[in-house]
Parts: sequence; structure tokens; C-alpha cells
Amino acid sequence: MKALRFRIRNFRNINDSGWIPLDKVTAFVGRNESGKTAILKALHIFNPSSTEHYDGQRDFPRDRYSSDFITDRERAAALPVCSVEFELTEEIERDLVAHLPDNTGTPRSAIVTRHYGGHHSVDFAPSNPSDRLSPSRLTDALHTFDTKIRTIRVRSSEDRDSFLTLRKTIRQWIRDSTTAANALDDLRTEDGLALLSRLLEELKQYNCPQTTTAIDAVRVCLNGLRETAQEDSPVEEIRKTIIKCLPMFIYFENYGILDSAIWLSRFLRDRDDKHTDGVIAPRLRTINAMFKQANVDPDEIVSLGDSGTDETDVRLDKEELDQRKKRREERTIVLSSASRAISTKFSDWWGQRRHAIRYAVDGDFFRIWVTDNRRPDVEMELESRSKGFQWFFSFYLVFLAESDAEHKNAFLLLDEPGLHLHPTAQKDLIQFFERLSESNQLAYTTHSPFMIDGERLDRVRPVTEDETGHCRVSAETWPDDRDTIFPLHAAAGYAIMRGLFRHRKNLLVEGLTDYLYLQALSEQCARANRPALPEDVHIVPCGGTKNIGTLASLFLSESARPLILLDGDDPGRARKDALIQKLYCGQHAGVLMLNEVLGSPDDDREMEDIVRSEYLVPAVSRVVGRPFNLDDEVADDRLTVRIKDSAKRQGIPLPENWKWSAATVVVSSWAETASSVDGRVLDAAARLFAAIREGFRAIGHDK
Repeated sequence: MKALRFRIRNFRNINDSGWIPLDKVTAFVGRNESGKTAILKALHIFNPSSTEHYDGQRDFPRDRYSSDFITDRERAAALPVCSVEFELTEEIERDLVAHLPDNTGTPRSAIVTRHYGGHHSVDFAPSNPSDRLSPSRLTDALHTFDTKIRTIRVRSSEDRDSFLTLRKTIRQWIRDSTTAANALDDLRTEDGLALLSRLLEELKQYNCPQTTTAIDAVRVCLNGLRETAQEDSPVEEIRKTIIKCLPMFIYFENYGILDSAIWLSRFLRDRDDKHTDGVIAPRLRTINAMFKQANVDPDEIVSLGDSGTDETDVRLDKEELDQRKKRREERTIVLSSASRAISTKFSDWWGQRRHAIRYAVDGDFFRIWVTDNRRPDVEMELESRSKGFQWFFSFYLVFLAESDAEHKNAFLLLDEPGLHLHPTAQKDLIQFFERLSESNQLAYTTHSPFMIDGERLDRVRPVTEDETGHCRVSAETWPDDRDTIFPLHAAAGYAIMRGLFRHRKNLLVEGLTDYLYLQALSEQCARANRPALPEDVHIVPCGGTKNIGTLASLFLSESARPLILLDGDDPGRARKDALIQKLYCGQHAGVLMLNEVLGSPDDDREMEDIVRSEYLVPAVSRVVGRPFNLDDEVADDRLTVRIKDSAKRQGIPLPENWKWSAATVVVSSWAETASSVDGRVLDAAARLFAAIREGFRAIGHDK
């Protein structure tokens, strides 16, 4: 099941994170001690591959521990820690629909929560389907019983009087029982089961030859209701199925890096002495993963070691000696096979160079040797390789072991991955994450700009610490913390510089907001079979109108003339005049004005005017955290000016980066919804993309 978003409560320095969207790959960026690791640990224990559980003494927020946790242990066990919303599979959705009343909306997702007590609970969104056993089924059975009692005829006059008295008593019992049933909301409760059991017992006193048939019928009905009430409802069974289908959450950190020489006796002792709560030390966990991947039993290796197995020992008969040799040969074959398999698989993942890994047994030590394609004749111990290689290899073993057939579609959680990797290798790691996310969702923490995809900043979730020391995760806006967002700025800058001279078709725009809208609008136009940006166009945000000339000159110095797109406002017109006088003299077609492209040369136009108020105003409301409306008295044509003036009239302060924050909300909403974007937006975007294509042809980029 695909995880859509999560929420963490009552965990370490997180009181309530609010709902945080999850992508195929999600990056949590923040300073040290901001709470990034706490987020991953809470997600990991939500459904770990190990037996870990939330420990109130260790994990509950310390400032509330004495007041909210130890005072009522039973209540504390019910406290929620981590909730994850999953998209329902088609099979589960069909099962739900089959058991829903006709007037009930179909749930589209399941919200699974794990509590301090260790149990999971499941709710459905947008609303929970009713799985109660209605008391009306009991009252209907009692009504049918009453009808049958009333229609019984007694032929013998001497029995008539006694039967009339009995019938009166039975009908009064039916009325009292109906009243008791109507007082309940659900028969699948302790009170409901008690009522059904009591009625079945009381029925016995009313049995006589005249009432036997009627009583047998109602008894069958009441027994059936009691059996149904004792069983889980169909919806509850689906809840159990969802819990069984949850992906395993696999957590890995740097502390799990392997040694090249593993002392087997020490490892076996440490393995057997693991914590009573089932938590295995990270390094032991990685060693276990290695043995599992190699299909080798460490106990068997110890039993076949040199100690006590001298083949010249005269006390060993020939049959036992042959058995030992055969088992050692088998061990050698198994290790050789495992070595070839891990070498082949690992080389597909590690893109820096090709390596050969060899597992071997040396007395009481299990050893790992590594060679590479540059020096194939030099075999080195694992710890003699780079720290980055050691981390990557150790993580890969854990992934192989814990995301096997039993844990398919595991959710991977990586704490500060690639710290020891060279920046180019860190960028390779991001590409590897992209490949991995095709079958496994992934979240990681970092403060390195090279571990952030500058072209997918929408996947980044900044993590900060507020003035009270509690963790805050920004889902839709960037925080006003320069230290936190520095890696984001650096990643965006690196993405820009990386594409400066690599692409022939470069489109220079004023800012990151323009970049974000153009990418999103191109995707929407392509989805609607309208003209979109060519795939070989690289958009370069310049950080403001004043920087466009400088960056354009860099391109021109490399004989790579870019196309320039400017807002149709006064700063844009001034920049166009300056460019045409110098850098673009005789190349007027290389500078596009947004107002001219949209057919309104006399008006001021910005990228937000293409997006339209229908999308931007609700986004601004989410950014400012309160209802926001455009003031009709603001007459300016530019949407951004109308928004700023309306906010001022309404006393609503706009954050400094409100344009970018609103753009991320709009773009995210377009990506999440299956419905098409308004045709007027797509019409304007298609005209812009057609003009961009023509502009590239005009400056010599014919293909």
C-alpha cells in the first residue's frame, strides 16, 4: 500500500507534527537536534521489521511524562504515536464496497495508528463505514415473535384460560425486551451480548406445546444474532487485513556499518544476549543481514571451524572425517556462490566503480574482502575501503535481508545517508533513491545540499525546532530559518549551475516561482495533449530580473545563447531594453515578454496571472492559515498586486516568501488530483509554450 502522509504525536520532542505529505522519495532537512531522527524512529517503530515497540519511559516527551503518562498507565497505552494514511488497494476497496450500505460513501484511504500499547487501530477516510450490528434486527425478530404468539389458537376450553395468561405474559416480555433493545446502539458490545444471552435464557420459561414452534423460530434468530455479535464485523476483518498488509518500515543509520573481520564466537554471544525488548544493536543487525543474504548459518560455521576439528586427529574415523570434509566443501561452495551473487547485485547499485566481494572463513573469523575493477589484483579488507563504500554496502545488505518476499514494498528510512560520500557520489545516491522508489517508498534525513535534488524541491520537508524546543515540520512553506533552508538554496543553486552549459536549450526566467509553475504547467499540458515544453529545455531561475543579464552573458561566453522570458511589468520592460541594446542586439526574438505572449501588450502580466485566482487564492489562504479573499475594490490587473493589496486591507500579513509557498501548494494540488486543470489556464500555458518553441527556433535551435 502506498503511504500518502503521516502524523506523529507524543514522541520525544514532537507533541503533534500535524499531517506531513509523503512522496516516492521524501527528504527531511534541518539542523542537528531539530528532530529529524525522531521522525524516522517514530515511523520505523510504526511497523518495524524487528520487534521494537514504543517505550513510554524512553520515547514519551519528558516535559509531559509525569503529568500525562505515569498517572494513568491504561490511558497512556491508548495514546497515539504515529499515524500513516495509506491509499487503499483495489482489492480492499472492493471488499469494503461489498459490505457498505448503499447510502455510504466509499472510503479511499485507511489511516492506521500505532499506540503506546503496541496495538494498531484503523480508520477510513473520508469517513468510517458503519460496522455496528443494528438492534433493529433484534426488534424485528421480537415483532415477528409477537405476531406469531397473537395468532396462536387453543382448541381446548380448559387450556384457553391458562394460555391467555401465558400469552399476556409473553407479550409483556416482548415489549420490555424491545424497549431494552432500542436503548442500545450496537449489539456488538458487552451490553448487546448480555441482552441476547439473557433473552435466550428467559425464553425457556415460556415454552409449552402451543408456543414451541414460535419459540424455536425466535431462538434460532437470537442465536444467529449472538453468534454474529461475537464475531468481528466484515469491516473489522478488513481492518485486520490492512494491518497484515502494512509495509515494513526499515531503518538504517551509520552505526550499522560492518567490520571486515567478524569474530564469530563474540557475535553469537552478543546475538544471544540482545536486549530483552527485542532491539538488536545496529551492527549485529547488519551482520545478521549479511548471513541471511549469504544463506550461511554462523552456528554451522563455528562448528566447522579449525578449533577441535584437526583432520589428523586419530580419534576421527574415516566416515566422520569424510563427512567433515564434505561439509567444509559445501561451506566453501556456498560462500563462493554468495560472493558472486552479492558482487553482481551490488555492482548494479553502486555506480562509482565495479567491485568484487569475497566472503571467507579464517578460523573463528568471518572475513569480507573487496577488489575493484581499477586494481583487480589488490584485495583489501572492507574497513580499508572508503567510509562511503562501507556505508552503502552495509545498507544494501540490510535492505536485501529485510525487504525480501516477506517484506515486499518496504518503506525505507535512512538517517543521514552518504555522509562519507564524495559530493558526486551523493548525487549518484539520489539517483539510486529514485530507482529504488519504483518499488519501495523512501524517506531520509540530511543537511547536505548534495543530498537534495534541486529539481525536486517539492519533496523536501524542512524540520526546525521552535522556541520551546519542540520539533516542527514544514509541509507547505519554507521556515524563516536560514540555517535550515541553506541546503535547499544550495541545492537549487547547484542544479542551476549544473545545467548552465550542459544543455543547448536553456530558458532563463526571473525566479524559482516561475520555474515551478512552468514545470507543473508543462506536465498538465502534456497530460491534456496540448503543446508543452520540449523535453530538452532546461529552465534556469536567475534569482531576480537584475541577474538575468549576468547569467545570459555566461551562456553567451560558451556560445550557448539562451531564450529569456520576462514578466510583462516595468522591471521586465527595462531589462528587455537593456538586453536588446547589448547582449541581444539583432536577436530580439530571444527575449519574450509574458504580456505580449498572452496577447495583452499594454497590460502588466506575471506568471501568476496564467495560474488564475481560482487556484492561487485558496493557496494563499493555506499559506497564511486563515480565510483570504480578493477585495473587489482593488483594481490592478496583476493578480499578485491584488493579493497584496487585499491582504493589507484585511489586516493579513503575507510572509516574505508567500509567492513561492503558494506556488508549492498549487503545484502539489495539481499533482495530487486526477481531474484536469481549468481549460483557460491550459490555453494560456499552451500559448506560452508555443511561443517558447518558436523563440528557440528564431535564435537558431531548430531541433
